[in-house]
Amino acid sequence: MRRTAAGLAMCTLTIGAAVARANPPSCADLRTQKEKVYGFRLTQLDESQLDAKSKEIDAYWKQLQSAGQEGESCLKDMLSSEKTDHLFQFDAASFLYQLDKSPESLALVKDALAQTDFQETDPANYLSLALDLSRHGVNVQALAAKILLYPNAVIHISEHSLDLDSDTAALFLYGSMDPAQASKALIAKLGAPEPFVRAAAAHLLAEQMTEEALRTLSAWGGLAEIKEDYRRNDIQAVMKYEAPDAASLANPKWTREQVLQISAGLPHTRKGFDEVMATRGAEFDRQMREQHPTQDELAKAVAGSEPVYGIADHTAFQDAAVATLKAEDFETIRQARRTSLFNVSDESLSEYLAYTQIMIRMLNHLELYKDYRAH
Repeated sequence: MRRTAAGLAMCTLTIGAAVARANPPSCADLRTQKEKVYGFRLTQLDESQLDAKSKEIDAYWKQLQSAGQEGESCLKDMLSSEKTDHLFQFDAASFLYQLDKSPESLALVKDALAQTDFQETDPANYLSLALDLSRHGVNVQALAAKILLYPNAVIHISEHSLDLDSDTAALFLYGSMDPAQASKALIAKLGAPEPFVRAAAAHLLAEQMTEEALRTLSAWGGLAEIKEDYRRNDIQAVMKYEAPDAASLANPKWTREQVLQISAGLPHTRKGFDEVMATRGAEFDRQMREQHPTQDELAKAVAGSEPVYGIADHTAFQDAAVATLKAEDFETIRQARRTSLFNVSDESLSEYLAYTQIMIRMLNHLELYKDYRAH
């Protein structure tokens, strides 16, 4: 298991500020101590050495935190000047992100994160921090590309027992970006020398479903070179017209206005999600327990109910969205999909994919971008 000070640093901040010292360390002290604590390679340490190093790292970040504002300023200086110790860069960036989310600090964090070495740093931590930056308006194009270029990746999100391949991991970042910006970045990767990068870029580009993305893919000749069935199938689901299922669109349960209102009212932060789960979600759970439903009955109840914290599994709502929404609502749904990626989790991924299915079905139902799609 890879270890970094990032987790220790965040834990320290979560527990509370370190006890202030009568004589907090100066920046010179912090720089000197940093040289003693860092400058090592995790892959070269055995288990006992890792435990000892973790304690040193934990003590260092508590020391820096005890220095208050001077410690924060010193941290920024050290981070901006560090060019070679990628482990320190990642840990320092993670710590700074917890302390200060000003545009200047976020830019520092992004630049440091771009130097991450996945042999030394858990890519799951990298992905989570990169997504946080994106949600704060930082351009994470370079950070997304780093994941896309990570071959044979299996990124384990331990908190959610979730394993992500490079396509899905990159989806969190490209999916959270401005769609025009993401499309442009992915189009550039269609010319990458590595076949796996070209295939992943085409896969993610199709899911952007912007006009530029569909126009480019309609003229792209690389589809036949993609070996993976799931990638080809997903691309073709976007690029090839499929007649809508009339039965699923008949008698929608909600109107267009209600669909838009419900979608706009869904939580788009972890805090909001937890609050809704503790209130309206808890009430729905209580009602279900009182009815003692079977698993099939429970799934049917969810499918037909109004979404409370997300649209995944709410098929009646999804059908109503496809049946009632108009072409001018396509961008609204795209934005709802973008904001559904509030953290790296199976919940966020399920929401993103549910909105993606609505968008594909809207392409078919409304015959959007038909000049670029095969009929």
